Amino acid sequence: MLTLRPASSGDLPVIWALSVLPNVGHTADPSVAFPLPPASSLPPQAFSDLADPERTFAARDGELLVAELDGHIAAMGGFRPASGVADRVEILRVRVHPARRRIGLGTAIMTRLETDATVRGYCQCWLDTATNQPDAMAFYRSIGYREIGRETRPEWDWTLVY
Repeated sequence: MLTLRPASSGDLPVIWALSVLPNVGHTADPSVAFPLPPASSLPPQAFSDLADPERTFAARDGELLVAELDGHIAAMGGFRPASGVADRVEILRVRVHPARRRIGLGTAIMTRLETDATVRGYCQCWLDTATNQPDAMAFYRSIGYREIGRETRPEWDWTLVY
């Protein structure tokens, strides 16, 4: 059974474990343990949005959701208002457990995020991914997102895709 709900502070160790799983290249991997064991530490302050989702998402008119599959966190994603653009949100931290990819969890998270943003009066959802994440690029294209630009820097070995 699939349940989508706001993330809570008790979810943080599993959210952090999910967020640091490899997400470069082709990443569906049925051998990754599910349910995912909680991380031994909470997200560091360098990842303040995951260390304190209440402050960085909910208090800013956004949200961080988790998707539970049979009572275990299997996916996550969030949005928050974009800086300087009144009707736009930024989609962030979309992750699906590698052993549970390609069964509709990413689509369920994205649909809920887009719906909740629309209900709050936002008209645009923007996100970024990278060229070293071909599965993510294909997923976002498959649900209607289109590329509007790219950015690269000398210190990166990948290109950011907007």
